[in-house]
Amino acid sequence: MAEQMTAAEITFVDGGIIGGPAWEPQTTWLYLSGEQADRVASFFVEGPLETAVIGDQIGQASALKMCFAAYSKGTTALLSMILAGAEALGMRDNLEAQWSRGGSDFAAQTQQRVRRVTAKAWRFTGEMHEIANTFASVGLPPGFHEAAADVYQRLAHFKDADATPELPEVLAVLLGE
Repeated sequence: MAEQMTAAEITFVDGGIIGGPAWEPQTTWLYLSGEQADRVASFFVEGPLETAVIGDQIGQASALKMCFAAYSKGTTALLSMILAGAEALGMRDNLEAQWSRGGSDFAAQTQQRVRRVTAKAWRFTGEMHEIANTFASVGLPPGFHEAAADVYQRLAHFKDADATPELPEVLAVLLGE
């Protein structure tokens, strides 16, 4: 897209938002890059949306967004797969006990994270494909995030659900039961 815009002599900036709706300051960031990024950032000095100019090249803001989402949404997909795999192998209780050693609440946090993502998982399928393509473009294997896209596609079953599903229901959907 950048090549088409430049060829048409259109000035533009690249942007990527990290965070949820910007209701409170310091919760949502708009990262900008491009020659006019400072100008665009100046439009957002009032209000709760935070801005940061991270470079003068188109693509830098999008790259940051891809890397951040690769971690934040990618790890949730991975944890979803781990719990489903452990369930199918009859080892979920043992795995969660291991995660809980030393007083850690990682098991409980993971269960909640996997349950909560179901409400918006349908939105993440395409994003995981974009991340896979981004990583492939720099010579990294795309397979992990392609698998994450598959996880989120399975969880799309819960789109528009009236309530957050219980963990056994989420795991059953992931396992195709």
